[in-house]
This record gives sequence, structure tokens and C-alpha cells, in this order.
Amino acid sequence: MRPKIITLLATSLLASSMNAQAAIGSLAGKGYYTYGDANSYSLPLNGLEVMSGPGQIDVYTKLGLGANGQTGNPTAGMDDAFDTPQANNIDDFRMGAGNEPLDTGSWDRVGWWDASLSALHGDLDLALNSMIFFFANNETGGKGTDNLAAWARVELTQGNVLLGRFDLTNDPEHDGQGYGAPPASGGVPMGDPGAYTSNGAEPYVSDFLMSGGNVCVNSSGLIVNCSQPHVIDAEHNLGGDRAAYAIVFPELNALIKGLVQTDLANLSSYALHVNYRLGCGPEKTQAGGSFPTAGQGGNTECDPNYALNGGDEKVFIGTESLLSTVPEPSSLALLALGPIYMGWRRRRAL
Repeated sequence: MRPKIITLLATSLLASSMNAQAAIGSLAGKGYYTYGDANSYSLPLNGLEVMSGPGQIDVYTKLGLGANGQTGNPTAGMDDAFDTPQANNIDDFRMGAGNEPLDTGSWDRVGWWDASLSALHGDLDLALNSMIFFFANNETGGKGTDNLAAWARVELTQGNVLLGRFDLTNDPEHDGQGYGAPPASGGVPMGDPGAYTSNGAEPYVSDFLMSGGNVCVNSSGLIVNCSQPHVIDAEHNLGGDRAAYAIVFPELNALIKGLVQTDLANLSSYALHVNYRLGCGPEKTQAGGSFPTAGQGGNTECDPNYALNGGDEKVFIGTESLLSTVPEPSSLALLALGPIYMGWRRRRAL
């Protein structure tokens, strides 16, 4: 089986509740991978669940949604969600002027999702909670063919002043090498987002992560190629009604918390801007190449391991209140594994 980049993985499997009734969950003590400024948590591997079906995220901030008419954000000072593609055999989703929802404040950017900090505070109570970006992956195909290339950038501004820029990226050095070779690499296990500072450049192909797909863990607790012996086979292509990943930008949350504590009366002057990209697109490699292609019929020649070939992906902002604890993707005997050690060296990416 052709190896693939496995990203957005957790580095620990902690014992989950044995109770059949889901309990309130938390990211505290859970494993994550660091990609640039972002810490990414695999919800399945961490024994957590976040539902995102119709009506289940209406009270939360929505950035991009597929079907079922969930694109509206009723809070003033906040863009409605972008309408993500809902059909098969689609190369990509890119934010732009042509698909942007209704603009909001004077600080609105063309081709970005925008919200005032006061609007976000009204939705999420940022004095008590930190923002978490959730992503529901909904690709077609069997295991090993349901991956999706993804990249994101978040910025915080006051007027025309940039206060912070934060990237979810697989190539922090922007050198074409990325974090490492597949299948058991990508990202920094329990890394430090403070070690990376975005320069604001447009992303290359090597900056994209791979979302979705199955992740296999052996009896020693190491993530391995699924063609090798393993005891856990966890799917991350969970469909549009269940999030697979929780993305946290610790530096962004710290910046916002400071503003809420020191400048609460002026939160409407601050704005959050989000730009994310899914699937194959116009981005080039440093050498002038492009995303891999592989004839698959339909209306796209993009390699299905990168393409947006399912549609109905969902991106939304919430807090830990959305998290529920569920049994992890393993037998009860695997609960004794405890924390997983992952010591991969950085290797050259594809």
C-alpha cells in the first residue's frame, strides 16, 4: 500500500470512561501534534467525541459548513459560514470573493471568514473559555483513499494593525521538507507552538497537512503503517456529523485572553480573520510543481489522497463544553497501554 502522510494525530492513549453514558470531556493531559502555531488533537485516539450534525452546533460559531442549511451565524458582527462543496469528485475548496458570505464590519476582508472579538466573546464567553477549532472530515472511498490536504491561517487585528498571525502548517521552515516522512511522522509530538512564527507567505504544496484516513497503533503504543501488525485501527474520516480533530492555537488564545482581561469595553474594535484551504488547488511547490494527480474519472484528476472528494466538510469554533468522553478505538485490554511514546526523527517529506 502506498504510504501516506498521517497528520493531526494524538501521541497518547489515555484510559477512557468505562461508563456507557458519555461524560464531559477535556483536552487536558491529552496527546497532540504541533503544526506550526497549532496543536492538533485526534479526537478518536484521545477517546473524545464532538457531534456536528444538524442542530448540534447551531449555538456555536460556524466557519464553513456543507448541507442542511447550517450556514447562518445569528450573532451580530460575525460572518455567516462559507458553504463548502457537497458533491463528489471535487478538487478543492478555497475561500474567495466569489463564495464569501455576507460581509459584516468595516474590518471585513474579502475571501476570509471574519468576526469581531466582541461577537466571539458573546458566543463563547472568552473570559472563561478558550477557542477550539473543530473539523469534521467527510471523504469518500475506503481506508487509505479518504485523505484530504488541508491548511489554515488565523489572524487577529485591531483596525489595520496586525496583532498576531497563526498558521496550521506542515512545513514551518518553508523549505519543502516538512515535518517528516510518512507514515508515522508529520508534526512534532507534544511540540511548542512558540517555536514557529509565520511570515505571512502564501502556502506551498508542502505546507498542507493530510486529514482523515485510518491510523494504526501497535501493541507498544506506536503509530505504524497499517500494513504492519497493529492492535488499533482508528478511522478519522467520520463524516459530517462528527468532528475528527480539535485544533488549538495556544498563542492566539493567550492573546485573546489578555485583551478580554484588559480591554473588555473595546472588544468590538478587534477582529478575527480565518482562511482555510482544503484539497488540491493552485498552490505550487518551491520547484514549481503542483499537487499530485491520478486519473480517477469524474471531473477531477487530482490524486484522491489529496482531493476534496466527498464534500460536506465542516469547520466550527467551540469550547471544551462540546467534548464528550467515549471509549477509545481499542479493546478494553488496550487501556493498560498508558501514555504512548513517539520518538520519530524528522525525515524528508514526499
